[in-house]
Amino acid sequence: MRIQHAGETFRKEDEIPVKVQLFVSCLADMVRPEAAIAAVHVLEKRGVGVEFPEGQTCCGQFSYNAGYQHEAAVMARHFVRVFESGTQEDPTDILALSGSCAATVMHTYPGLLYEDALQQGEPETKAREWKKRAEAVAGRVHEWSMWLGEHADQPMAPNGSPLPVAYHLGCHMRRLLPESRKAQDLLRALGIDAREPENAEECCGFGGTYSFTEPVVSTALADDKLANVQNLVQDAGAVCLTGADLGCLLHLEGRLRRQESSLPVCHVAELVELADQNRLTPDQVRQLEQGGGK
Repeated sequence: MRIQHAGETFRKEDEIPVKVQLFVSCLADMVRPEAAIAAVHVLEKRGVGVEFPEGQTCCGQFSYNAGYQHEAAVMARHFVRVFESGTQEDPTDILALSGSCAATVMHTYPGLLYEDALQQGEPETKAREWKKRAEAVAGRVHEWSMWLGEHADQPMAPNGSPLPVAYHLGCHMRRLLPESRKAQDLLRALGIDAREPENAEECCGFGGTYSFTEPVVSTALADDKLANVQNLVQDAGAVCLTGADLGCLLHLEGRLRRQESSLPVCHVAELVELADQNRLTPDQVRQLEQGGGK
């Protein structure tokens, strides 16, 4: 691995460069591309080569959660084709900028593609083939910050007090991704004091289409979550709300703005890039919200 230190990047001559494929998620692509750009910068700082399969689209999680299993299977098959292409001889890890998307590919795809193939009249052998292909791709998928904390060397944390932030660990990531707390360990190693609010295990109310179909309940859950986040702001001096799932973050940010709160909301990749650049200050975090943090 390359090691980034004091703004420089270097790698031992005998080390083999690491390469990954990046799955940015549709929300990062359409709403918060800054998160994807930051994720690439952070990986490249550590000597990780990043490949972006241009044929990638939505993973199908929204459709699946809404009960449209065949439509989700269509997108899942496309995902499998795109990310298995050209990697049979040298399979690379797939890093997802969303814990819930990663969980969908890892836990939902094999059974979904098997069942959908049978429902579409495919023979059992074809259904098993799709399941096997989905399992092979699923075995390469990792949430971005968890992978980074486990596989990449980190720069030394800056001197001084860590920067306190409110950290949201989404339901899928918390319950379906083993050792998801490694993401918080990564942040702490970089001088970011990632604190979960009280009752952190409770849903934020997003839930994909749930926030549209059950707006009253969804809003109540978000407001409960944000009340606990605001307690961290007041009691611990948290300067922003961060996490690894843009769906949750955008949902919570929407409620914050309706409440006329200016608390910044950002993806963990954006905070890690600030730490890499020795720019981890409250002012720089606020600039992320304004699009001026790069």
